[in-house]
Amino acid sequence: MEENINDQLYIPQVADDRKPKTGMKFASIDDAFSFYNQYAREAGFSARLSNSKRMKMTNEVVWKQFVCFKAGQTDEARSQKRTQSGSQMKTRARGEVRTDCKAKISIIKQQTGPEWSVSIFMEGHNHGLSTPSNVYLLRSHRSVSVVKRVLTQQFSEANIPTCQQMRLLEIESGGPESVGCTERDIMNFEKELRDEQKGIDAETLIEFFTSEKEKYSTFFFDYETDSDNKFRRCFWTNYISRRAYSVFGDVVCLIPHITPISME
Repeated sequence: MEENINDQLYIPQVADDRKPKTGMKFASIDDAFSFYNQYAREAGFSARLSNSKRMKMTNEVVWKQFVCFKAGQTDEARSQKRTQSGSQMKTRARGEVRTDCKAKISIIKQQTGPEWSVSIFMEGHNHGLSTPSNVYLLRSHRSVSVVKRVLTQQFSEANIPTCQQMRLLEIESGGPESVGCTERDIMNFEKELRDEQKGIDAETLIEFFTSEKEKYSTFFFDYETDSDNKFRRCFWTNYISRRAYSVFGDVVCLIPHITPISME
């Protein structure tokens, strides 16, 4: 990466055939962003979607802009603006995210045909760019792929801690820079899985017990609901637990954290 001393800009050192150019055409907005984001990866910054314009009559998007993730007002500028308006801005213990970077690309819809063309490309940044060894940590270059989502779900079901999951993924991928996501991304995905299970865990339990009863004649279960017909408690036993009870006379009680749901 080289710094332009005269303009105080950081100009990414990327091959010309990998840079956006005015007039370059794309089949869709997604294709245009994919190209710009790949350019951003090689350049050492994170890209994000920004403004757009729509036709008043049809509400169709006809202009779209992608920017550097550090585009936008700085914390200092926003703080001054809030102070002038009489409101206060909470400060965060973090590095400054926005630097009012002007690097961007704008695309417009062609009047004829489905294509989009680049109308503006500004490549200079007012901040340092990431090194190739750290670019994988930038937001637009991280995602939990379908394969890793399946693996994470299996790891979670096996109660493997997130930190150990990341070690396994790093070994499988050949290093942290090749995983494609961070431990925080995995944790967020696990939270999504837990949120999806809320309200259906009782139904899942009953389905499982019903399946076990169909497979094994010695399996028995029953459950109770409250006055609102919501799942409250259940009992189950199988051949092994019956035999253990005949020897020891003990019953193990579990108090599960099951979200009460309507059984209607």
